[in-house]
Amino acid sequence: MLNKIILACVCIAFTGCGFEPVYKARTAAARPQSFKLNVTGSTDQAYTTHKLKKELETLLPTISQKVDRQLTVKVVLEESYGNIAYNANAKAQRSQGQLRAIVHVLDGGLKPIHEAKLDGATSYTVDYVEEFSTISAESGARERLIKNLAQDIAHELSLCEVK
Repeated sequence: MLNKIILACVCIAFTGCGFEPVYKARTAAARPQSFKLNVTGSTDQAYTTHKLKKELETLLPTISQKVDRQLTVKVVLEESYGNIAYNANAKAQRSQGQLRAIVHVLDGGLKPIHEAKLDGATSYTVDYVEEFSTISAESGARERLIKNLAQDIAHELSLCEVK
């Protein structure tokens, strides 16, 4: 009986204090800021550019409106992969992927408001015996990089000061 009373008190306390579950899906802001999004990278990174733009399109509506006008966000990407660990036979054992973004926020596409340089890195195991597992690991690393960088960009945009 005492456990039920304590549980009821905890539930009431959490609902009254603004408690929000950590893994709850982010919802659109009541009045989202309007953005014009421009993501560019080299032609070798067309998938990464496209995927990052799609990730950002789902995250940007969660940013509350700061000004009544549309802001332009230009993102320039650089992606690179390379080996970082070798075995005694000089064969790579681990590779690393790195994704960098230079983010420019412009007022109406003309006046620079904010600039940020963000990057992320992740690594994966290279397996020469199983080529599929290496390709799969690299693909998973790329997906992690894209999602993490998109979240970092959205976070940066939500914090930037606009007047």
